[in-house]
Formats: sequence, C-alpha cells, structure tokens
Amino acid sequence: MDKEVFVVGNKVDIPADILISKHDNENLLLFVGKMNYEPNVVAVTTFAECVLPKLLAVYPELQFQIVGAHPDKRVQRLANNANIQVMGFVDSLEPYFQHATVVVAPMLTGAGIQNKIIQAMSYGCCVVTTSIGAEGLTVNHNEIAVWDDEDKMADGIKMLLCNRDKRMAMGKAARQYVIDNLSPEVIAKQFWAFMGEIDIE
Repeated sequence: MDKEVFVVGNKVDIPADILISKHDNENLLLFVGKMNYEPNVVAVTTFAECVLPKLLAVYPELQFQIVGAHPDKRVQRLANNANIQVMGFVDSLEPYFQHATVVVAPMLTGAGIQNKIIQAMSYGCCVVTTSIGAEGLTVNHNEIAVWDDEDKMADGIKMLLCNRDKRMAMGKAARQYVIDNLSPEVIAKQFWAFMGEIDIE
C-alpha cells in the first residue's frame, strides 16, 4: 500500500503591515545573502558584469546594494564600481527590504528554496530571479518575475523601475503567497499532519 507523502515547507515569519516595503525608491536594487557562498558570489558578479551595465545605460543613478556577511574578494572588488555598494554584515535586513526598489536574486547555481527570496516576498518586495532561484515555489500569479536570459532580465527590470504600481502589485501578491503557503501557522499544520501519521510505539 502506498503511503501518503507529506511536505513541510520553509517557515517564514510574517512582518507586520507597517514594516513592509515602502516602494518609495526608484533606483535601488538589492541582493541579500551570505557572500562567501559560491552560488551567491557567481550570482552577483555575473549580474554586475552582464546585466547591471545594460541598466545603467538607461538609469545611470541606479545603485546595486549587496548585503550579507563575509563578502568574498570577488564581491569586494565590485565596490570599485561607484554604482555598487558592498554592505557586508548588517544587524537587520528590515530597512533594506523596506527601501529596495527591486530585490534581485539572479541565481545561476544552487538548489532548493532560497530563503532570501521568500523573506523578501514576506516584506512585500518586488522580486526578480531565475528559474533556479524560483525552485520550490509554485508561483503562477505574477508574485515574482522569473527571467533566465540576461537581456530579458535587464529589460524586465527596466520596466519595473519605471512602474511603481506594477512593483507594488507584485509585492502584494508575493506577500500573500508567503502568508498562504509559508507562514508559521501553515507550516505548523503541515508538521502536525505529518506527525499524526507516525506510529509511536
């Protein structure tokens, strides 16, 4: 007899409405992650070299903030570009999520649900990622933008930078997705449903 399969998702704490993204900036891209983790290093260096120049050609004031502990030397060198800020470790990600125009997670390697993405979604941020970054998420209602091609990603981000209403709508849908699928209450139900199927002798 086949046994039922249970899935217990990643739990995300849901910030209060007053703490979510303000969508009050027009020129701030944000990447969040541990910056000596190779997939993150590859993501930000490739983005800085291949996508950001296409954006700066149209938005020369655009800033790319890289936030996360232990930035690799390759990441540190990116700060030589006046449009890139390597922030290193910060006490709280909250103000960065609140003020980001677009949160980018241009993952080219790695696997599994990206906690940085679902955390940004919980703050109602407008998130751009790749198919690898979106792994494990059943998003299908424009909660996040997924582009694998560098030109398409650049064009998509340009569109989002000049469309605050679209960014806000995506952020609202993203936050609702997390509330509906990954909130502590939802994950607790999944866990106890699983535990209820275990025979304890």
